[in-house]
Amino acid sequence: MQRLPPVKRSLAALLLLGLALTACGPKAKPLNNSNALESAIDRGMGGIGTCVVLLDTKTGATIYQYNSAQVCRYPLPPCETFNVVSSLVGLDQGVVTPKAVFKWDGTPQPVTAWQTNADMAKAWQDQIGWWFQKLAAEIGHDRYAAALAAMGYGNRNLSGPPGAFWEGPHAGGALQLSTRDQAAFLQRLYAGEIPLANGAASTVEGLMSSETRNTTAGPAVMTGQVGSCPSQADGSRSVGWWVGRLTTPKRDLVFAASIEGPTAPPGEEVESAFKDALSDAALWPSD
Repeated sequence: MQRLPPVKRSLAALLLLGLALTACGPKAKPLNNSNALESAIDRGMGGIGTCVVLLDTKTGATIYQYNSAQVCRYPLPPCETFNVVSSLVGLDQGVVTPKAVFKWDGTPQPVTAWQTNADMAKAWQDQIGWWFQKLAAEIGHDRYAAALAAMGYGNRNLSGPPGAFWEGPHAGGALQLSTRDQAAFLQRLYAGEIPLANGAASTVEGLMSSETRNTTAGPAVMTGQVGSCPSQADGSRSVGWWVGRLTTPKRDLVFAASIEGPTAPPGEEVESAFKDALSDAALWPSD
């Protein structure tokens, strides 16, 4: 039998060691129909600026990623997906409670439904922009700085307007994170790795957009949050987000889906396309 030269034997040993170490890392059931999901995303929402990341909620293992590491690591403004963080911090710090009402100051709003007093449930239901701006002002820079550091959230840069630092450079904000960062943050949150008081995590998940579809094995539930805003200071490019959690009788996953580019769709369209792609790949029941 032919023997490997010393250098090749060393490389082979290192390879075996690497495989052994990998085997000790996080494990999750592999995605059997990844090709079907890839094709479905290509048809419905794919492109050079699209990234989709699915992680196992319990272990953090990557179940699926659409597009390259370069695209999925590209820093983007969180837009309205930051409402998740603001609500978590506000509840955890006792700045707000689910029943606390913020009063509308009477100024005209871009959406008629925003022209009202609102508690947290109402603010989430109608995505009331001024409400989350007021919550951000109540939380303040120092609480945010400590919380983002503890959560490991994005670049932790709070520069910009106090009520818009999450809305990207077009609004003067500098906070950014990648699509993989979004998924990893949600995985830590739902795995209980981020210590939060006052039932913050369960309250916020209950407020997020939710849809349940039935399967023969039991219900499938998807909760999430959309987001949309310009991704460049000159407004020439935008990003649309849909991030959240998918639980089925077979899996518990967190996900982050983003489309960035000069003609990026709003988050609501990303949500719809993502659900269609999962349905086409038999990972989410058809409606």
